[in-house]
Parts: sequence; structure tokens; C-alpha cells
Amino acid sequence: MAKLTISLGGSVLREFEIDQDRITIGRRPSNDIVLDDSTVSGNHAAVLNLQNVYIEDLRSTNGTLLNGKPVQKRMLNHGDVITIGQHELRFVDEQAQDFESTVLLAPGTQEAAPAPAKQPCITVMDGPKAGEALALTKSYTTVGKPGVQVAVIAQRGGGYFLTPLTGGMGGATGPIRINAEPISGSSVPLNEGDVIEVAGIRMKFSCAC
Repeated sequence: MAKLTISLGGSVLREFEIDQDRITIGRRPSNDIVLDDSTVSGNHAAVLNLQNVYIEDLRSTNGTLLNGKPVQKRMLNHGDVITIGQHELRFVDEQAQDFESTVLLAPGTQEAAPAPAKQPCITVMDGPKAGEALALTKSYTTVGKPGVQVAVIAQRGGGYFLTPLTGGMGGATGPIRINAEPISGSSVPLNEGDVIEVAGIRMKFSCAC
């Protein structure tokens, strides 16, 4: 199921499943998603769940941004980031065969692209894709197995941070860990050589590959 991951200041606040035809976003309590932010209009925007999912600005005062650009109405793709006031809402489509969420952990024929020189990356340590590296070229990189355990690696302020999205506290695969230590629901900074464990698969973070 598609969802929105709502963040403020780089910290994930909550997730909101897109399970109805129209989801309203704004400062007023009557909205489905209420953003307590003076720069957000009372009725700011809406997410439309039709054959595809769309974001629509409702003539807000300060506008709605999609991947950093103003929009009136636009279809959403997996990984798109909506900016409303100081909040970011990341669109996550678990059905999409997104590169970051499948190349590392799901067995199959898809191959990982080689990491560019001097580019931060994560390298798989377990499973059929052990030894393969994924360059962290995007603001957000999702890792894990949808429906089991998912985390996001976010680039922020010159560093990289790991934030659990789903299944972070455990389940069949145990909690998400860094260097064998379970992490909480908040963002954790990544350092050179850190070993991340998500959905039972270990990955090593490197500042330059």
C-alpha cells in the first residue's frame, strides 16, 4: 500500500497510509493530515488516490513543492518528496519495483550499478548479493523488504542518517541495528565502516567507494 512518510527537520514524525480517495493536508484540525506550522495554509493541499496518486495544491498562500519545484497538480512517483511549509512528505509506493528497495535485498536478476569513485555507498555483506555496492546518490535511499522491515538512509547537512520506517523495533528479523546495537525510532548518524542490519541483511556504510 502507498503511504506518506512525514518528516520535520530531518526526523520522521509518522507514516500515513493512502487508503482513501482524497486526503487533505493543512493546518486546520479538520484535515486528514494536520501540520502544526504557521507557514501552512488552513486547507493547503490534497492527495488524490485515483488510478494513480496525485498531489494537488489548494490555492495555498505559500505553495506546494514537489522535489523542490512548485506544483499545482502532479502525479506522484515512488520516492517523490512533497514540501509543505517546513514539513516533508515522502511518497512511498511499496508495490513499485524501485531500485533502492529491491536491488540489495530481494533475490532476482536485477544487477546493481557500480558505485562511482569517491561516492558514499553501502555494500551488501550477506545473501546472494553479497559484495555488491549501491552508491548513495539521492537525498533518500530506501533499504529493506517491503512488508517486513524498511529503513531510509537520508543525506542531510553533509552527513548520512539512518531512520527506521517500518518494523524497526523487531519482528521475525529482529530490530534494525547499527554495529549490532538496536536503534530507536529516531534518526541515527552513520559513520565510516558502520554495519547496518535491516530485514536480516547486513550492509556496510562507506564514505567513499
